[in-house]
Amino acid sequence: MESGGRTFLRGAFILGVAAIASKLLGSVYTVVLQNLIGDRGMGLYQMAYPVYATLLVISTAGFPVAVSKYVSEYTALGDVGTARRIYRVSLALLAAIGFVCAVGLYFGAGFFARLSGDRSAVYAIQAIAPALFIVPAMSSMRGYFQGWQMMTPTAVSQVVEQLVRVATILAGAYAVIHMGFDAATAAATAAFGAVSGGVAGGAAMGYYFWRYRDPHHLAAVGRVTPHERLRRERLGSAAILRRLLYYAIPVSLGALVIPLTSNVDALTVTNLLKQQGVSQAAATSGFGLLAGRAFKLMMLPAALAGSIGTALMPSVSQAHALRDARDTSARILLGLRVAILFSLPAAAGLFILGRPIDIALFRNAAGYRSIQILGAATFFSSVQIALAASLQGLGRVYAPLGSLVIGTALKVALNFILVPRYGIDGAAIATSVSYAVAAALNFLSVAKLMRMKTMLASHFVKPAMATFVMGAVTFAVYNQWQRMAFALPLRISAAFVTVLTIAVGAPVYGFMLVLVGAVGEQELIVVPKVGPLLARTFRKLGVLAR
Repeated sequence: MESGGRTFLRGAFILGVAAIASKLLGSVYTVVLQNLIGDRGMGLYQMAYPVYATLLVISTAGFPVAVSKYVSEYTALGDVGTARRIYRVSLALLAAIGFVCAVGLYFGAGFFARLSGDRSAVYAIQAIAPALFIVPAMSSMRGYFQGWQMMTPTAVSQVVEQLVRVATILAGAYAVIHMGFDAATAAATAAFGAVSGGVAGGAAMGYYFWRYRDPHHLAAVGRVTPHERLRRERLGSAAILRRLLYYAIPVSLGALVIPLTSNVDALTVTNLLKQQGVSQAAATSGFGLLAGRAFKLMMLPAALAGSIGTALMPSVSQAHALRDARDTSARILLGLRVAILFSLPAAAGLFILGRPIDIALFRNAAGYRSIQILGAATFFSSVQIALAASLQGLGRVYAPLGSLVIGTALKVALNFILVPRYGIDGAAIATSVSYAVAAALNFLSVAKLMRMKTMLASHFVKPAMATFVMGAVTFAVYNQWQRMAFALPLRISAAFVTVLTIAVGAPVYGFMLVLVGAVGEQELIVVPKVGPLLARTFRKLGVLAR
């Protein structure tokens, strides 16, 4: 495997570990918070968060990607000075945009609460607003390091941010509830965790900037040929700003898939349920089931895919800047392959274990059907994210945007058709279909650009075979556990069988990947610590493909 592929895999692994840690913390706090403030409190909290997330994506998402892309290109060509200027311009711009968005969200909280269908959400929306000023600056710092393909600062800051955020959410909600305040106040206290977490994450990024004051300590810098030096002109702040805006605006819009989907549900599900005669409290609780249970469980695979995309985009951009078509294709295929390898078993696991997972985490199985349905969305969203990152690295920033527009329009239409008939399960179906369409459109764009139509057999069929075997074994273990009918409390039984089936299914999936040739020796060796040991073990068994 080429060094570029190794760097990508290492970066994706680092970010993936951080994403898993952050999402596990998020899952823990979601469970505890739902038990503390109830379904209505969770519904109010979830009404605030999509609005914040959408504004955050609009104001920042494209800029870290743009900074990462241009920093990776200019450092590959040896122009460190321009790379530093790109970061400084983006930092100033994001600080200004963040301030405007924070003020606008705070004073517009009443309007967004009315749109969401419950005026009590106004306090949570106001509490989360200051984070819009803090987080954008931190995202610019992350984009700079990602452009150097150095993912550790981003990973550490993400974990620190989530730790402080979760601590604020749980401690604050617990204190407010035990002081006798209502669900609206508890939801607002929980929403403020985004602010404290942002401050902590920003402090972590500040440490890394101090540590790497000399950019030449970050990584090897490419050399500029005399021809390249003559061809390039020194970019001023205005030129940098134009480039950043040209690239960041469509990427920001393209990054709205998950927040827009959440907002579509936040703005339609509660109101559509109320039109069917459901009470305000029941409609808000139903939305809480969808957003606080099903979508939260879907976020872990999506976070892994986001980590893959974050590491993949500068890797593809670097190879593309050096005009190495073969290496560019190889990196795109590797990113897609990794996304499929992780998302397929996650989708199968949520479908098979949706009911016990729901009971184990949330006391009952009220939202398990939505969890099962969104299992399909985990696969399609992961593939969509990886393909979008590849297109962005190639400079085709409008292709993912077009996929988003079509997928989101379909989501809106399907919500109005399916929610009145199937309730929150209809919204889950609409989400899965919208992600499938967006993924298919991005796939067609990448395949057309790079002429990679023959990649299906090695990049999907083989992992699908391994997933099928894993799913069969997992279902058999779960079904047998139900037949044995141990005299255990329902929630404990559900937790135990969930852990048991995952413990059995994971090694079965790993072994099958090697057996069918979906993973070879080179991929195993790259895995830190245990990779060489796994490679030697499978080689002795005679099933490892080189």
